[in-house]
Amino acid sequence: MNYQDIQTFLTITSCESLSKAAEQLYTSQPALSHRLSRLEEELGTTLIIRRKGVRSTLLTESGRRFIPVARKWMQLWQETQNISSLDPVTTFRLSNVDSLNVCFMPQVCANFLNRHASCSLDVVTLRSNAAYRAVENHEVDLAFIANPHFFRRVQTIPLFKERMTFICSDSAAYDESLSPSDLDAENEIYIPWSNAFLMWHDYWFGSNARVKVSLDNMSLFAHFLHLKNAWAIVPSTIAHALMEKNCFKTFPIEDMPESRMCYAVMEDGHQTDDHTNAFIKELLDIASGFPDVEITAPHLTAPACT
Repeated sequence: MNYQDIQTFLTITSCESLSKAAEQLYTSQPALSHRLSRLEEELGTTLIIRRKGVRSTLLTESGRRFIPVARKWMQLWQETQNISSLDPVTTFRLSNVDSLNVCFMPQVCANFLNRHASCSLDVVTLRSNAAYRAVENHEVDLAFIANPHFFRRVQTIPLFKERMTFICSDSAAYDESLSPSDLDAENEIYIPWSNAFLMWHDYWFGSNARVKVSLDNMSLFAHFLHLKNAWAIVPSTIAHALMEKNCFKTFPIEDMPESRMCYAVMEDGHQTDDHTNAFIKELLDIASGFPDVEITAPHLTAPACT
């Protein structure tokens, strides 16, 4: 079965005449009949009934069923012809945890696109577990997560860690002499930042602590932090972003949770490609500008801009 055979069959069905189909394909009617017979022989069934003295064609039941199959075959053939002209790296697929979108990603993405004008970005926000599955299933090229896990054929690279800090509104009556035992969880605006934070929170407030508001993303965080006596523990870069736009105060308190680590997740078993390498470098360049961030990633050399 080849392109010529499928094209012949579909042309005959659209023209409803062997002679008209032969004319449209710039070939003779005997040559057309030979192609059709070759296709029928390969399929093991008759597709079109040919009768002497009758100019119009009549499809068999097999012929009618084969029409949508032939169209799909033709579409796939055309798509295979375009593969060589497609650029496999024109779209870079990226996944972030929500909190990284607040501070880092707008500038990181802008810098990356400015340096790689031929590349577009496809960005999704996924939790750590979902990000691992997306990398494993080849749905994204690179993911940034905060809670590491083990997945087959996926590698996890620590990029940087950042100090956790206390934050509240300017009007709240909290000062720097606080310890966790001074805080009431019922006033907390809670986001489960990392596994280390969860362990710290369970230790000081119990595994069933009642909090004022529990969130899974940053969209309403600043709004709730203005509630009376509301407080939160956040990564330092989140505190920095909030301090720039709202009336908050932030400071470290005693016995803070461990620093939050950010990881890159990508397919295992090969070197990072140019765009992955370059995007990670852009992120580390931005992250290194924050005083409470410590870069932990191995040395990565960015490729030349394209």
